[in-house]
Amino acid sequence: MVRSALARSVLVALLPCVLAVACNSSGDEASATETTTSTASATGSTTGSTTDATTDDTSTSTSGDTSTSTSTSGDTSTSTTGESTTTTTGESEGDTSTSTTGEIGPMVDVSDPQLYSFEFTPDEADAAASQALATQLAYLDTQVEPLGKLVVYLHGAGAPQTCGSKAHGQVLAGMGFHVFSPCYISDYGVGNCGDNIGGCRLEAFEGVDHHPFVDITPENSAEVRIVKGLQYLQEQHPGGDWAYFLDGDQPRWEKIVISGISHGASSSGVIGMNRIVDRVVMLSGPLDSGQAWLKGQPMTAIDRFFAFTHTADNQHPGHLQSFTDMMLVGEPTAVDGAEPPYSDSHRLMSSADTDNGHVAVQAGGSSPKDGNNEYVYMPVWRYLYGVEP
Repeated sequence: MVRSALARSVLVALLPCVLAVACNSSGDEASATETTTSTASATGSTTGSTTDATTDDTSTSTSGDTSTSTSTSGDTSTSTTGESTTTTTGESEGDTSTSTTGEIGPMVDVSDPQLYSFEFTPDEADAAASQALATQLAYLDTQVEPLGKLVVYLHGAGAPQTCGSKAHGQVLAGMGFHVFSPCYISDYGVGNCGDNIGGCRLEAFEGVDHHPFVDITPENSAEVRIVKGLQYLQEQHPGGDWAYFLDGDQPRWEKIVISGISHGASSSGVIGMNRIVDRVVMLSGPLDSGQAWLKGQPMTAIDRFFAFTHTADNQHPGHLQSFTDMMLVGEPTAVDGAEPPYSDSHRLMSSADTDNGHVAVQAGGSSPKDGNNEYVYMPVWRYLYGVEP
């Protein structure tokens, strides 16, 4: 059963009365390589830069972000920029809902357990969107108990055809998360931002002027894309109660895990510095070694920042330096052959065999698997995202 934000408020107000008369409730509680000459164009494509990505997982976007080094990156997509479809594995019916958050919501209809998958472009969700109009992804798996948290997963640098990773999104949904991967402007080339890369990243997130090199309007910002995307998902799939993660016209950040790979990892770090989120999970990043934002005072407590890097990634030394600059909890700790909680460190690394160290830490074709074809890093991801084994 779906309840709007207003209905939820009314229910909270009446709850003492309901309990007093012993009434029954109908629902349970429930990379692309960047050069220093790239610029952002009006269509979200890269102008005056060289973008070179190797393909890995046939379900994800390019990723990668360098200002001082060059790397190959991530997964590719079978979707075409500007095309989109909204797909689900079926519509749920009935009046069964669940929440595990200790409060009313999100009221997720679980009467028809399945993985719900959505693909849509930013301008489908918001007619004002004019840049970075590729395919956005969202997932919710009602075969598992909802956690009552949303993971916003940010893609890497460039202008990908699909924003995010299908494989990683489905893994996160399988843990019980709502998952949304918005398209955002990430093709400006961080080398063009000088000693204020954080300003470029913050403008791409907020759509507010923070750096003279980029000019990103609110409707093309990641934060507005998150709001419009959740509103669209609520319309398409009210049984998912996607609106639970909205507070009016703003994201309900305290219920949101911000995460991403490469450029998206660094941008996730900047967001955690400027918003109070549930958690920050940075894969193959951040790379902005020596940048001022890394040593700033975060709004999200630093013990809620987590990072994961691979030693075969040529950006690995830069990642370790950024972990130090941010003063992440613990020391660099290898996960290979170890079990959670990895000495309680938030600076994790691996040397497992892979054909691409930069994207190995994200689910997909380059992420190592065991003899049972299961991801070796599944315990690592559960730890990073705060999910009990």
